[in-house]
Amino acid sequence: MRFLIHIPQLIYGGAEKVLVDFANYLVKKGHEVEILETYDCGLLKPQFDKRVRFNVICSKEYTKKYYASLADIKADRRLTGKIVKAGKLVFSKIVGYRRFAERLSAKYYKNKRYDVAINYLEIENPKFILSNINANKYFQWIHTDVKKLTLGELDMFVAMYEKMDYIICVSETAYESMCELYPSLISKTHVIYNFFDIDAIKRKAEEKNDFKTDGFTIVSIGRMVELKGYSRAIDVLKRLNAEGYGFAWYIIGDGGERTIIEEKIKAYGLENQIKLLGLKDNPYPYIKACNLFFLPSLYEGFPTVTIEAKVLNKPVLATEVSGIREQIENGKTGIIVENSKEGIYQGLKKLLDEPMLLKKLSDNSGMQKVLDNDMKYEQFMNLMR
Repeated sequence: MRFLIHIPQLIYGGAEKVLVDFANYLVKKGHEVEILETYDCGLLKPQFDKRVRFNVICSKEYTKKYYASLADIKADRRLTGKIVKAGKLVFSKIVGYRRFAERLSAKYYKNKRYDVAINYLEIENPKFILSNINANKYFQWIHTDVKKLTLGELDMFVAMYEKMDYIICVSETAYESMCELYPSLISKTHVIYNFFDIDAIKRKAEEKNDFKTDGFTIVSIGRMVELKGYSRAIDVLKRLNAEGYGFAWYIIGDGGERTIIEEKIKAYGLENQIKLLGLKDNPYPYIKACNLFFLPSLYEGFPTVTIEAKVLNKPVLATEVSGIREQIENGKTGIIVENSKEGIYQGLKKLLDEPMLLKKLSDNSGMQKVLDNDMKYEQFMNLMR
């Protein structure tokens, strides 16, 4: 079968990472897979099976030719350069930088045919694949708890979702929220957990790096954006530090709030306790080396980093977010705390006071339904029949 999977960008995000495992699994099963990015980024391309093909709507070459921002105009000291860039800005405003690129891509796909077209992120408008991709089946993936989105954020897409053959939610919680908010879609909405390459996670975790741990080491992975909850977690760690607790918290990731987070760490004098490591191609040795994996998110759809931590037999402390109870048995394979500063404080304090509890929480039993890719594949393929 031929699959086309549309995603905004191949950045280091949770949904993007599990797309790698999903696409590679499909290829392993003998299918043809093409990944279509809206915007040319491709950071994860090296992690895909070499048989996966790639395309992009707004390529870097196209962007260079047709797009310029006001900041670009101001930065160009040449008058001719400013005029050219001003023309590009006018073009992008009037004609539409993305709209014109989609028109060009539509021509490219006009005579192509796929068995399945997937819109892989709920933030991506499904209009392009519905209007321009010829496929036998159309799928929409939902990676988040839609009740946690801005009120009505997905309303504009519902009419297009109704044209899809299936809506796939990555957790039971996400499914329940989707059905509650959009009952017209219940009949076509299903749950299929994300695909994980367990062998690859374990293999990559053994790769050597220069990460040195000392004392109680905590690791978190995720984009530096508000919903990941880093800022409030820093407030909690300031409190614990003032109470005399020793720890080192390492954050892997990047994003729009990085400068704010750096400033807060400095203002609290926690530079020796909290380290920002930036993006890492291979984060697994860091997880393997830590004492505790920490998920401080305000909300999630089905966090993937906690699955990866449990694959590596690490204790997890997570806030109460969607999908987390489908992964972790509270008090047995991890600790799930109230989604608040006080909840995080009490959870971390308990583990700092009782470090022997960490060994017990390393248990990763009860995760078969989440990790069994063959079972998930059968669920998916049954929808094709």
